Amino acid sequence: MHGDVQKKLIAYLEQFTTAHKVELIDSVLEKRTRHVTIALEDIFHGHNISAAVRSAEGFGVQDVHIIEQRHRYAFKNGIDKGASEWLSVQRFDNKAINNTQACFEYLKNNGYAVVVTSPHAQGYTLDTLPLDKKIALVFGTEQSGATQYALENADMHVRVPMYGFTESFNISVCAALCLYDITTRLRKSDVVWQLTEQEKAAIKLDWLRNIVRGADELEKLFLTQAEVLP
Repeated sequence: MHGDVQKKLIAYLEQFTTAHKVELIDSVLEKRTRHVTIALEDIFHGHNISAAVRSAEGFGVQDVHIIEQRHRYAFKNGIDKGASEWLSVQRFDNKAINNTQACFEYLKNNGYAVVVTSPHAQGYTLDTLPLDKKIALVFGTEQSGATQYALENADMHVRVPMYGFTESFNISVCAALCLYDITTRLRKSDVVWQLTEQEKAAIKLDWLRNIVRGADELEKLFLTQAEVLP
């Protein structure tokens, strides 16, 4: 959509919600980031994905990538509390291909360093993981962790230190710990982690479409009128 038309459409849809909601949307967008994202690899416990997605939204991460090789996933509103409605979710679910490979290629083509979390692989700890370029945190399955393909094709590995008898945290807990540490460090750094104005506008339009009742019909009406306006 052309920038001027998008801007006018946003202003048009804003009329059909409250000023408070518009202010809240603008406030949240200022804190959103695409400098860090997460990818969830073939996780089969739906509540774990929902909890990880909720953490991502809560820490201001806009994009979530879900790799579905053997297991299909549906968001559980009771756990994610509607968080997925405010996120950009990319699914990789073509059973005819290696979806982890497809996801990694997508991420790398979009400028991300792929960082696989593993308690076994040698690599960075959370406090030493470099944040100068965009990073995609990959979390593997509950029982066996990341696949061999993921481990071998990662740009970096990161681990959360463990001091007890258990080998690893629950996947959703691990995601929350990683995102808390990384987003906290990121916001204190000199890295430009904020969304661009173009990204903010596109996401704001999506959010308004979610919250404005009858947004589809209103948008059609607006575009019809816009075509005849000078």
